[in-house]
Amino acid sequence: MSSTGKHKSAMMSAEVTPGPSTDVEKAIAEGDTNASPPSKKIKTETEDTNSYMKRTFDARRSFITVELPPIIEVKETYPELFTDKQIMMEFQRITDIDLDISLQRYCVDHKQDISDMCRRIPSAKDILTQAEMVKKEIPALEPYWDMVVSLCLIPYMMKENLCDMVIEIGEDEQVDPKGKIVPVLISKGKVFSSDEFILVVEEEIVQVFEEFTIAFASLFATYWIFNMEYPDTLLNTYNFIQKVMVNLKDGSGLPNLCREIQQKLIKLGKTRSNKEKPK
Repeated sequence: MSSTGKHKSAMMSAEVTPGPSTDVEKAIAEGDTNASPPSKKIKTETEDTNSYMKRTFDARRSFITVELPPIIEVKETYPELFTDKQIMMEFQRITDIDLDISLQRYCVDHKQDISDMCRRIPSAKDILTQAEMVKKEIPALEPYWDMVVSLCLIPYMMKENLCDMVIEIGEDEQVDPKGKIVPVLISKGKVFSSDEFILVVEEEIVQVFEEFTIAFASLFATYWIFNMEYPDTLLNTYNFIQKVMVNLKDGSGLPNLCREIQQKLIKLGKTRSNKEKPK
């Protein structure tokens, strides 16, 4: 198996094509051949992370999309990318889409329909049971749990496996990134009880999250930031997230199963809405 993830042969249509760095152009014009390459721009002491990430965006996109460096090199060059919500923010800088809001909105609109559809899927029973239990234990967080369960159920609707996206290990077990090439989340304990979700890419632990929803969104965003192809085992799941939930087009069609599920959810939603209307 290759030591790096599978990159796209061509940049997606939503990708920003980085322009030349003004700093480098200026240095060349002045004859300074020792100028630092744009990928190595240093954060100043007084500069906050968001300002730094915006200032270095074009250089970073060029570094990632042209040089195709391994994740470990990106992490060494831009450690700030793997802090707080910067992975999601980078996705927004590339696509102009607020990933967190988009996923929340879809889950709020379709949470009941997703759960109803998955009640007919035997393999989804455990997730639904865990969700009901945790909502009873911590009712104040019900909106959060609704989003968690909706996200977890997507692979089941797509006839794929959640365990290919999220691997649950023991709470005290050490994370072993070896052999994990494509982006994956590792949950210390069950998803509904864990507060430690580790994002692993190309056998590297790149970031640890406390909230599953942020971790899940960052997992999806990673594919776009690093121009990586979706794995065959999750092709429908990621296409559904991208083209239906987030409404991000890339010039390719929606897979048949994704379209079928989309239409079923719309139909379920209309039926439910009609039943809820006052008589």
